[in-house]
Parts: sequence; structure tokens; C-alpha cells
Amino acid sequence: MTQRISRRSFIEGSIKGGLAVGIGAKLEVLPVAASTTSGTAKELILKVAGNSQRGYAVDLYLNGRSFAQHNQSGEFSARFQNEERSLEDLVDNWKAASWSGNSSRISLAGECKLKNLNTTVFVRVDYELVTASVVRKQIRLQQSDMFMLFYQLTNRLEAAEEPAKFWSFDQLEWNGGPLREYFPAAGFRTKDGVCVGLLTDSGFRNQWTRTVRRDGRPMKPAPRRIADANLYSGSAAKLRSKGDFFVQQTFGEVLEQESGEKNKNIVLPEISRWKIQGSASLHNTENTINIITKTSDDGVLIPFSAQALDVYEIRLQYRSSSPVAIEIWDVDEKVDRVMEVTLYNDAAPASAEDWADFETTVFLPELRGKGCALYLSVAPSEQAMKVDSATSIAVRDLQLRRVPTISEPYHRLGMGTTGEKVAFVFADENVPDTVRGHRLASQIHLSEALGFKGGQTEKVLYADLMMLCWIAGPESFRPICAPSIWYSAAGEMYLRDSFFALSGTYNRQLNQQVSDLWAENQGEDGAINTLMEPNLANVERKSNDSTPLWLMWALLNRRRFGIEPEPEKLRKAVEYCLRTYDPRRQGVCSAQFVMGQLDVIRFPQGTSEICENQGMLAVTARVIRELQIPGVSDSITDAYLAKAEELYRSYYDPVKKFLRPARSIADAIGFADIFPEYLSLWLFGRKILTDEMVVNHLDRIPVMMPRTDCPHPEAGGTVRPIFIGLPEGSTPWRYFDQHWHPMVSDSFAASYANHGMDGIYYNGGSWMRIEICGYATGKLHGWRSATKSIDNRLWAEINVAPDFPTSQEYLATDADHPFFGYHRAFAWNSFVLPALELAGLRSPHMDPDYVTK
Repeated sequence: MTQRISRRSFIEGSIKGGLAVGIGAKLEVLPVAASTTSGTAKELILKVAGNSQRGYAVDLYLNGRSFAQHNQSGEFSARFQNEERSLEDLVDNWKAASWSGNSSRISLAGECKLKNLNTTVFVRVDYELVTASVVRKQIRLQQSDMFMLFYQLTNRLEAAEEPAKFWSFDQLEWNGGPLREYFPAAGFRTKDGVCVGLLTDSGFRNQWTRTVRRDGRPMKPAPRRIADANLYSGSAAKLRSKGDFFVQQTFGEVLEQESGEKNKNIVLPEISRWKIQGSASLHNTENTINIITKTSDDGVLIPFSAQALDVYEIRLQYRSSSPVAIEIWDVDEKVDRVMEVTLYNDAAPASAEDWADFETTVFLPELRGKGCALYLSVAPSEQAMKVDSATSIAVRDLQLRRVPTISEPYHRLGMGTTGEKVAFVFADENVPDTVRGHRLASQIHLSEALGFKGGQTEKVLYADLMMLCWIAGPESFRPICAPSIWYSAAGEMYLRDSFFALSGTYNRQLNQQVSDLWAENQGEDGAINTLMEPNLANVERKSNDSTPLWLMWALLNRRRFGIEPEPEKLRKAVEYCLRTYDPRRQGVCSAQFVMGQLDVIRFPQGTSEICENQGMLAVTARVIRELQIPGVSDSITDAYLAKAEELYRSYYDPVKKFLRPARSIADAIGFADIFPEYLSLWLFGRKILTDEMVVNHLDRIPVMMPRTDCPHPEAGGTVRPIFIGLPEGSTPWRYFDQHWHPMVSDSFAASYANHGMDGIYYNGGSWMRIEICGYATGKLHGWRSATKSIDNRLWAEINVAPDFPTSQEYLATDADHPFFGYHRAFAWNSFVLPALELAGLRSPHMDPDYVTK
């Protein structure tokens, strides 16, 4: 975070904060009365260590015992370069010249004299006990000598004595090195059972990003410049053997690939040392390798030595009648997979007759095993699933090279501005030594440190969102909202996710700047794009819900923050909606896509069949009128709105007692059909559907996954499916299959074969955002099960998959198919926060950014 501040103001602020204390002063430690939610008495306090000769730093104590210190590492280390990168200064283990404060708040001050740059950087480091278990550390840098400095900063948390173990968010036993995990958090456990964790403020404030891929066809290569690869790292075995025990954060570092002429060949092992996976077979003829396999689970592994933070170039030629998987695996000493590095590579396309060239680069962000292996097989695609016989993959001219990289700082410290980094340290004696325990503690302590209030699941949702709000990249410091770390390996941002995630909070900066980004991405026809990426254009301007949601966002930003959108962009978006969704202006919605999250289904000629679309038109039309655009909004008459709303109600089947998802579909039911009703209640406090319609519809959606340990076991289940079959006869519900899949195109049908997708994704999966919005809608319509259903669903989000107490993309509802997808720590679920407000179960004041008008 960078803000403008004069050098005089910076120094005067330091003096007013008591930083001009005598150099030789000693700190009298004052005990702090601290309470915890569990009622256990704790004393987390701060102490200053050092003297006028060695400098001053802060140590952290719990119950009178030091658990973290800065005696060796100082408060931070930094690297500075001038704008042309010809001069550089390093600052190692900085300590302060003066301090002031007490046991709950300490301020340190001093300077960095940069000899080569002939510049002085003034430093202030503030510590504050913000909860009973969490300390906030704020580092601020300021200079007034140069137009601009590039800088990177490393903040290290050093254990006071050898820990019992280290942990990270995804690893119960962490061996150190760099990390790129679902959620940035890591720490150690002391020998007396205290869990210590290092957390970071959100990436849009601390200016970090998690992008490690660039979109491309058919593969997603590593970007040329990879930012914040060392955002989290820790001492590995070699350093620990020397008594060096630490976890650290590095902000503002970028790795840049050097010229391809410097790429170093990696000698691959003889074919006899390649490992056959599963039932695959391997044949070598002259200069060609032939791999025979039926499934993507069977293939060939080619081991090679590797290091974390390396970039590798893969080249080969291949022939195959099926798409080919060309992956890099992190493997153990037995060459068994630890994890797949290239998780989101697409399949190399089939080339049955001609030799096809394949080339990509892969970044290895972390290494948990003992090395890596190149994996060759058929790709796990729909096409590959249709193969009945074995596939032969011919490979020749296989080459693997390491691409050298250089490291340089990329954060900017302008003249007269302040660069700021905020970290948090928590110390908690009550964290179970489990993956779940560390994950839950990291998320809850971060939420509480940021001032967020709410129940356990609400805190998890907020923390996950904050860790998914990053900067776009090392050239752009504008904030983006990533759906999840896996979705956004290439920096993707989706309009739908952005709207739901950020409008669930009261943060003005995020809501304004990210909605402005989408406005800038508007097409000439007025449509707002669905997908935006930093390093490759990905144009999806289509008649889904993107443009209507952006209009709702504009209305919300006006109401909440007094922000007026750019008039011409607003007008173009409104005119696009009216022209596209109701060209005859009869109140009848027509679109080529579903106006919701199932927008992968295309209707090239347009359709007026879909219930959700009609409801979205009714709500969007009222939004357009509320926006008061001269010459446009007044065309939305009461009669037009009444017609659109009546058509939405007409999807209710009084015999079957639910809203049909489409006119022609009477054997499936879902939450999407009452989501427009939620939007109407949320935006306008207005009911479109009758109480009877909503109550009956919710009663017809089956309750699933009963648990005796949930808040309300008597409710019969903890979740309901987003979309599921509701056939005639005695069967109360059913999953879709290869031959029966309403609202889903035939191209997806293969994955339903043999019950392969029962309870997964849109085939009966449980999606919290839309589900809880449905329950809130039910509560306002008098549905008696609403509060219990909300309680159970919030509980299910962090308990159904016990090792993943995070925000989920969806929960699987079939015990035989417990795959919940790769999208953990998911952003858009924070939209349930305003739904809870609407249901009377939260108040706006519980959000740290809410400002009373």
C-alpha cells in the first residue's frame, strides 16, 4: 500500500508517537489484561530487545516466555534499486535507533542509509496487540531524495528456540522452502504446544499476487515475469541444522526469465529407468518412444532432479489419436506423485497422422517431494474418456531444459510517498496439531485481526476473500479479485465472482476499483466482459448475466459510497441489456445463454424458455429505472415491469408446486430459479414471487447429507443440491445421467456415464452462495425451515470435508463421490454475508469497512 505523505509529516508523526526516546532508554514491561473467547487468561506481550549500539527490535512473549525474536534477523531486510536498475543497495537485518511504547504497543524508528544510491529511507515499525492472540506489525518506508526507488522487503518471524515442528496451511509437517498454497499462512509449534503463525494483510494492500501461469492455447506457459514467488518461505533442513528457525514473507520480488540461449539442457535418465504407471506399456523403436495406455491414470514417468522456483522448458514431437497429457509431477523417492505442478494445463490436441510440435514452459513454485518427473499419458478429457481401446502415443525429440531467471525488486517507493506492509503474528495454545487446526486458526485469526466480526464460517469466508484480492501483476498495482488460487493461476478474473465476492463487503476501494476495471473492459456494443486476464485477452462478451450484474454493482456503489459511474459507459450497458434481452420491449427475456452460473450452455438462436433469465430481466429492468439515466430509465414503465414480473411468476407449476427451470422441463428443480427473487428482495425489498411459490419450491428441493453433529440434526440434512432431478413417481429425486440431463448440453453427457458425476458440480452438488441466498429468500417469505437451514449450511461448509475448513466452490453430496473440486478458499461465497443481513442474522457494523452514513 502506498500513500502520499510529506517527509515533514512522517517525521513529525514519528515524534508525536514517542519515537524520539533517549537512545539508551530501557522499556518497562507493562502487563496487559487480555481476554479470549474461550475465557482462558493469556498474556501476549511485546518487549524491546537491544541497545543503542546494536539497535532495537521487538520480541514476542506469551505467558512470560519468549516465542519469537528479532535479535538476529532484525525487523526486516530490504533491497533497493534505482529506476534504471544500475545501482543497488541491500539492507540486512535492520534494527531501530529509537523506540517508545508499552507491552501492547511499540513504535520503532530509524533510517536506512543507502550508500550507492546516496539516499536515506526513513523507517517506522509499529507493533500493536489487536486481539488477545494476534499482534499486528506495520512497516512503513519513506524517502524524499529520488523520483522513484524499486524495493523488495523481507519480514522474518524467528523462533526464540528450536520449535517442535513447522507447519504450513497445506502441510502438517513442513520442511521449509518456498510455498504457494491455497491460503498464505505458515508457522511453527513450540515444544510447550503453542501454535505460532505468520499472516499477511490482503494482496491489494500489501501489493502481492499469486499468478504463476499465462493463459495460452493449448497450454498455459509460465509468464516471463513471475511476481512474489517467495511470498512465503521458511528455513529448510540445512539452515535448521545450523540453529536457524524462521518463517518469512518477501514482498515485491519478481523473477524474470533470461534469454533462451542460456537455457541449460537436463540429461534425462535412460529409458530403462523410466517408471511405468499402472497398466501402461512402453516400447522404444529407433528414435521413437511409444506409450500404450487406455486411461489418463496410466502412463510413463521420466524422473529428473529439480529445485523449487525453477522454470523448465519442455519440447517434443508427438503423434496420437487422443489428446495427450504432458505434465510435471512433484514426486517422492519412489517416483510416486506428491502433487501435479501443471494442474491447469489443457490437453495437447490429438494428431493422429502428422507429427505435432509441443512446447511450453513450467514454473515450479514449491517442492514437497524429492524431485520431479515428466508424465506422459492420454489427457483426462471428454474425448479421451470416449476411447474404448488402447491409445498409442508416439514421442520423439524429447527435450527438457532449465530456464535461468534473475531476481529484482518491483515495488515502487516514490518521492514523498510512504510504502507500507502489514503482517500479523498469532500465538495460540488451543490449536489442535492437525491440518484442520492450523487452517482454521489461520483464517479465523486473520479475520479477527482485520476487525471482522461474525460466526466461525463467516470469518473463514472473509479471510479467504481477503487472501484472493491481489494486484494484477508487477506492472499493474490495481486490485483484482481472484475466484480461487487454482482458477487464477494465470491471473483470471470473472465478472460474476468479482461482483458476488466484493459486493458482499463494504470495502469502498475494492468495490470501486474492481468495478471500474470491468467498465474499462466494456465492448463497443456496451456488453461487459465475463473474463479478464492480465497477460492475454480472453473475450467473453455475451448475453449472460455479466452486464446485468455490473449494472446492479453500479447501483450499489451509488447507494453505499456515493460513487457515480461514468455516464456513457452506464448508458451503453443499459442500452445493450434492453436491446439484447428484450428486443421487442414486451417484457419477455430472450438470450443466447443462461443468465447465471450455468452460462456454458449456448442457445445460438436465442431462447425465452428459461425461468432464471426471465427473473433476471425483471430485476435488471427495475435496476435500469432506479439508475435514472436520462432518456432511457423513464422508458421502463410500471406496466413493463408488471409484465416482466408476471412472466417470471408464470414459471410456477401449481400442480408440481415448484418453479420449472424452463418451460419444457418439469422433472428438475434448482436454486437458480429463485435467485432473481433474492436479488429483488436485496436490492429493492420487493417480493415478485408469492409466499406460496417460494415456500413450496424450497420444500420440494431435497435435503441431503444428514449429520448428527450439525446444529440442527432434526432438519434431516445439512445441504440441498443446486440442481437435481425431480421425476414423476415414487422416487423423490435423482442425479442426472448420460441420457437424462436437463439444462446441460450433450457435450457434457459423457462425464455422467456410470454415475461418474453423481453429486458433483452441477449434478446435485451443494453451492453455498446460491443456497443460502435461497434460504434468506425463504425466510422473508415465511419459510419456517429457513434459519435452521442457514445454520446447517454454514456449518457444513467447514465440516463436511473436515481437513478443508475453507470456503468451497461446492460440496459433493454423494458419499461414493466425495470429490469437492480443486477450488478451495473460494471468493464469491462472501456474498452470503449480505444474505445473512437480509435474514436478520448479521448487521452491517460487523464488517470492518462499514461506515455509518
